[in-house]
Amino acid sequence: MENKQLNQQLLLPDGRQLGYSTIGNGTPVMYFHGTASSRLEIHLLDELASKGKLQIIGVDRPGYGLSTSLNRRNLQTLADDVNYLANSLGVKRFGLLGWSGGGVFALAFLSFFPKAVTNAVIVSAPSLPFDVSTAHNLPFARFIMKIPLAGFLAMKTMSSQVLKANCDVETFLHSRSGKQMLHGCSQTDLDFFTNPTWMQLMYQSMAEAFRQGNTGVKAVLNEHQMFTKPWSFRLSPGCADKLTIWHGAEDKTCRVENAYQLSGFSGSTNVRVFLGKGHCVMFGAAEELAALLKNHD
Repeated sequence: MENKQLNQQLLLPDGRQLGYSTIGNGTPVMYFHGTASSRLEIHLLDELASKGKLQIIGVDRPGYGLSTSLNRRNLQTLADDVNYLANSLGVKRFGLLGWSGGGVFALAFLSFFPKAVTNAVIVSAPSLPFDVSTAHNLPFARFIMKIPLAGFLAMKTMSSQVLKANCDVETFLHSRSGKQMLHGCSQTDLDFFTNPTWMQLMYQSMAEAFRQGNTGVKAVLNEHQMFTKPWSFRLSPGCADKLTIWHGAEDKTCRVENAYQLSGFSGSTNVRVFLGKGHCVMFGAAEELAALLKNHD
């Protein structure tokens, strides 16, 4: 029988709550969701969990979903939280999977806790410092992120659109905002973003990111601001051999140049660029991804 536990919480040593969800049974994999999403993103990975016989554990970052807010100044906080969760669940060694903004945190975990990691796959992830203006060609974004009030208002507007879309995805896709979003997608990503079932799951996960209202908005802004700064760590020796980098050549959310920059930073030569694919490349490659995550050292 498939294991699904979607609204779990763990009390951390400092008194904060950590929200997490699990799906599937088998080889454990810690999943790091995209920015402005949540633990519920693992709903999109049902096929991966089933085909790969994986137990996928998704974790809300601070201020998202069920996790207590925290003004994060570096990338280690979440790594410490996830390590504590793994120990609490009795999971000694596991794979890592990070998509989009979550790839940054997966890479940080690999650096801080390399002995716990069997292998790591980061997909469609930014390399730091990330120029946010390159995402969907928004030239003013880099300046907005430097002005706290402007950044907050921009994220607040985004959260309102997400919550509206979650109420009625099909209506949103035909609205002006929906058409603008689709215009900023690669052709292959449109297969996902015009699929109402897929989009309903995605927007449920994104809406959950803003479960705490303005606290969630501030958490998303905090994360974007962190991404504009250089890496705050160096990868530990031996980590590069455990790391695989995937990216779609037509990714308009996080351009493919980031994959090569991540390779240079990490030292990993396990880089695969998928021609003709976009930001959602991993959702159409469940069997290949499962094989990577099952290939334990």
